[in-house]
Amino acid sequence: MTTVFDLLDRLLIQNAPRKLGALVVAIVVWLFVATDTATIAQRSLLVPIVVEGVSAEQVVIGLPQFAEVTVSAPTTRIDRLRPESFEAVIDLAGVSGDFQLQVSVSPPQGIVLERVVPSEVIGIVEPVARAQLPVVPSVLGEAGDDLRVRATVTPAQAEVRGRTAVVVRAVAVVVPLPAGDALATSAMSGIGFAVDATGRPLPEVAIEPESFALDWDLEPVYVERTLPLEVAALPDEPWSDPSGAPAEITVVGPRSSVAALDAVVADVDLPTGDLESGRYTLELRPRLPADVLAVESPTVDLEYTAPTNPAQ
Repeated sequence: MTTVFDLLDRLLIQNAPRKLGALVVAIVVWLFVATDTATIAQRSLLVPIVVEGVSAEQVVIGLPQFAEVTVSAPTTRIDRLRPESFEAVIDLAGVSGDFQLQVSVSPPQGIVLERVVPSEVIGIVEPVARAQLPVVPSVLGEAGDDLRVRATVTPAQAEVRGRTAVVVRAVAVVVPLPAGDALATSAMSGIGFAVDATGRPLPEVAIEPESFALDWDLEPVYVERTLPLEVAALPDEPWSDPSGAPAEITVVGPRSSVAALDAVVADVDLPTGDLESGRYTLELRPRLPADVLAVESPTVDLEYTAPTNPAQ
């Protein structure tokens, strides 16, 4: 008859080392599954490339701005990674001319670096070229139909520096002045940019100084226009037979005032007092707005018939 003690002997004592080992393995597996709830994932980020070892008298050509960095890590950490968590470095200390170098990336501790694209970069280190260029203001927009902006900029010259092939194309530094609300002030500062002979900006060059002082005056804009001229009606007598008046008249004034005119009517300045019968050349007085002037002084020829004296 099997007793409880016999059963315990078979379960616990017989083959005790093997059973104890199986128990330990089971506990280890359970602990691993229970504690490692995070899985491993990959992620790619664009990291700015930092150039080291380049002096202010050198310029680097051909380097990309970013490197694509792919890493792997537990999902609990990888979602918190940011581009600033990494540093992609090109060390150009002592380098001149053509180069081909590795991009050095240092991941945070516990993060596995899988790959870097590009892993190598090819470029050129050139000495900086410099040039002194004139600085010119450029008015963006209009101050209105009747005003013109006369702008000046200080300083009148600036230094541009960069690649020789770009600097030799630069002809001026342009400082924009926006018209409109900005003109309500008396002065402002602006940022300049270099341009080539076609007016195309050259963003590859640096400019010293970085900002410029702008001053301006608003001047009236006058335009000239030729319009039909009509002579105002005359009394039936003693003046008659008008002739010689020009068919057109040229006027000058603010653009808006001149544009509002379709034709000009002119009155005749008739003389007074005792006149003898005959033909007279008289000045015409154009009817114009106060801010519009006639370029010429038109005249008209009229026949005058002196009244008959009944006493004679």
